[in-house]
Amino acid sequence: MSKKKDEQVIQTIIGSETVIEGKITLPNSLRVDGKVIGEIDCSGDVYIGKDAYVEPSIKAKNVVIAGEVKGEVETIEKIQIEAKGKLNGNATSRGIVIEDGGLFSGNSVILEAEEKGKKKKVEAVAK
Repeated sequence: MSKKKDEQVIQTIIGSETVIEGKITLPNSLRVDGKVIGEIDCSGDVYIGKDAYVEPSIKAKNVVIAGEVKGEVETIEKIQIEAKGKLNGNATSRGIVIEDGGLFSGNSVILEAEEKGKKKKVEAVAK
């Protein structure tokens, strides 16, 4: 009877052999296992698979990085960098989680949850 509220079905998958160049705009969740050279603008969550590569920008509700992202990542909620994930660029979110072994090199802007529009800038370089 009770389902997890945050449990979401990924509705769009970019396969491991796929290379996309250009802007991707979609209203649901996305999983990237291939390569995207262009903007991703997603209303749902974006999961970057362990062998995936994305540049130059991602905008989404949440972003989970198991592969590599170069450029800007902006979320409404949080960014999670998994153990072998890499983010080289700027991150703007309400929170960032970096698992042991995950790499983040760049600037991080943490948005305060209770005050929309107000930004608290935190510069971080994690390796």
